[in-house]
Amino acid sequence: MFEVFRGRGIRTPRYLRVLYFSTFFLRVAFGALLLIIAKYVPCETAYEGLLNVAIIAVPYPLAEMLTANYFGMLSDRIGRKRVIVAGTSLAAAIVLVYTLSNNVWYLATLHGIHGIGAAATIAPAIAMIADHADTCDRGRQMGWFDYATFLGYIIGAVVGGFLIDLVGAKVGFIIMASVLTSSALMLQLLVKKEHVRVKSESLMGLKSLKQVFRIREVRLMFPIWLIIATLLGLAITYLPRIMLSADVSGSTIGILFGAAGIALGLFQPFWGKVSDIVGRIPVMAYGVFSIFGVVIMALFFSDYIYTRVGEDEIAFNLAGLIPLGILGLGVGAFVPAALALMADSSKENCYGATMGLYSFALGFGAFVAESIGLGIIIASGGDDAPTWLLYFAAVLIALAVVLITVFFVSDFVRNLKRNRGRMPDDGC
Repeated sequence: MFEVFRGRGIRTPRYLRVLYFSTFFLRVAFGALLLIIAKYVPCETAYEGLLNVAIIAVPYPLAEMLTANYFGMLSDRIGRKRVIVAGTSLAAAIVLVYTLSNNVWYLATLHGIHGIGAAATIAPAIAMIADHADTCDRGRQMGWFDYATFLGYIIGAVVGGFLIDLVGAKVGFIIMASVLTSSALMLQLLVKKEHVRVKSESLMGLKSLKQVFRIREVRLMFPIWLIIATLLGLAITYLPRIMLSADVSGSTIGILFGAAGIALGLFQPFWGKVSDIVGRIPVMAYGVFSIFGVVIMALFFSDYIYTRVGEDEIAFNLAGLIPLGILGLGVGAFVPAALALMADSSKENCYGATMGLYSFALGFGAFVAESIGLGIIIASGGDDAPTWLLYFAAVLIALAVVLITVFFVSDFVRNLKRNRGRMPDDGC
């Protein structure tokens, strides 16, 4: 399962090991804050709580999208470490001043500034990997970076859930600010000097994006990736608030998120290996269909998953959890196969822009999810908002099913033509 992380005699540079540990602590804090903010926002009704979370959530990905390119270019001029440390320090300061008020518009403004700090940690970190990793080892190093990010979010969700139960939101903010400060100090103190080996271009430059979009596989896959990122944004932003409104404890939410994250994380290398054997697109399709099944079960078969046995008590049904769990194991199949397809399809000089496109898709998907989610919540005007959010998710994943089916069929036809010598290979 961990074959993907073996470097074939190439050691991970010390600076990058420090970066991965720093990234892990950074994402632990960000993952915990999602739950802490959901608990912190004022609400008298479930609808008000969901609406306030949506208002606070929207500025973050918008600010992140608008400033990510700038920080990538700035890191070219002044160094990666300085930009990452400054962004992490800004995020730590913002988390501390969250404690001064739980006014919705105050929190929304701060959350937007928080998004700027987060943007300063993404593109420079990917560029730092490109600087220090051996050319033939960059894929593995990107895998370690993604793994540190993913694991951090998982543990952060568990930590955040227990914090809001044990010490409350305000103390939780202070603890997470200290975690962010530790992340910044680790990078500042342990990376003494940066030896930039490759003068990387802006990861999100228009020229680089045009070059990447010349690749047919990327053009066909990108809208599907946006949909997956949007669904992820919906789940991360609104699901904790919905569960809290249903009187699910913070620790239970953290454990559920953590268990789902661990299952997805453990199976990602497995699905990547499967895609090596059976092909990228079939595994991507399996992942999309699995997500479709999870959303449909949550929307139309929720009575088989859980039942309310009292005013404040929920009982889960094993008969519904088993098929939901089986489908859930396939949810993580899309990302590793898609990343492998992007690496397969692009040439080495396109690699940085391709990874930048991946980061952009995640940020843009979160912005779309939170913006449209806010519109749905306002339009619903009541406690039906969670149901309408599920309908929106169902429409999105149904569209992804159509797109991946078209991708699969077109690729099958293309391979037939190529085998007959009628179709040249692509390249960027």
